[in-house]
Amino acid sequence: MSQENVEIVRSIYRAWEEHSHRWRELMDSNIAYVNPDDAVEAGTIYGPDSFTKWRSGYERFDITPREFIDAGDEVVVIAAVRALGQASGMETQWDQGYVWTIQDGIAVRFRWFNDSGKALEAAGLRE
Repeated sequence: MSQENVEIVRSIYRAWEEHSHRWRELMDSNIAYVNPDDAVEAGTIYGPDSFTKWRSGYERFDITPREFIDAGDEVVVIAAVRALGQASGMETQWDQGYVWTIQDGIAVRFRWFNDSGKALEAAGLRE
């Protein structure tokens, strides 16, 4: 079943890339969006709208997944991020790691990390 979980997460990213709203169907209506302690707004927010709120500070925000890693009920995504600040007009690039928790065929939790190693560690794939 864990390869199916990888495909669910791939489908979310594909829908985002295609600007399709299908990604909402792949998430629980109360999905937990967990920000790291070093985020501007640390803590957990809930619901699919959590994935659209933070983009408002950017003119453009692109996530390019480089790797999808099967971790059982979790899927780790290592991605390159490229963003253009709305107010500053500055372009920046960095890597991030994400851990998606899948239950009964839908995403129920999303955690992001500014360090891909921390994402792997959170999923129990690295000490």
